[in-house]
Amino acid sequence: MLAVHPVGAVIATAIVAAISSTMYRMLNAPSNRAEQIAQHADRQAKEIAGDVLVVFSADIHSEVLMALAARMAKGRQAQLVALYVIEVPYTLPIDAELPQQEREALQVLTAAEEIGRKAGLEIQTRTTRDRQTGPAVIQAAREESANLIVMGTYRESRYAGAPMGQAIEYVLSQTHTDVLIGVSSSMEGDSMLSLGPLPLRKK
Repeated sequence: MLAVHPVGAVIATAIVAAISSTMYRMLNAPSNRAEQIAQHADRQAKEIAGDVLVVFSADIHSEVLMALAARMAKGRQAQLVALYVIEVPYTLPIDAELPQQEREALQVLTAAEEIGRKAGLEIQTRTTRDRQTGPAVIQAAREESANLIVMGTYRESRYAGAPMGQAIEYVLSQTHTDVLIGVSSSMEGDSMLSLGPLPLRKK
């Protein structure tokens, strides 16, 4: 059974505020109110914002949450790691050449580094291969001693039917680490997030 972490609602508020603030700054001056909300929520979330693992794959898009993770880690003794998981089909050797996937991983992690730089934070990047995303995330979280796992967006508003539901369920069932998940309300993969009370964790 899943229970809402007591600071989940605060973090969700921070994400909404951060996204709104970022989009507003594209067209107008920064919103002081949004910044104040985000900063307040950031302070409240400090207890779970130790070392952070941000997950990317062909189906997991964590760019917006990467920006939030960078804000949370900045100014603390926190390590921020961006992980790209390449899923290798069972029909291929695990070390098979996958140039297209490797190029995509490089592009995504380069973008993640840029997000970190804009936040004034140096991040670590790594690429791993596995048959499934879930086990790769758990293994990386253990190796990095992560206190928070960030798993981007999935595309449906209903949790169980989402394309990334299997990986999310696996991670939640295999770790006691806090997990932050973005929810896209658009079937077209819109980058704007519709967020529930996050993060979620096992009870």
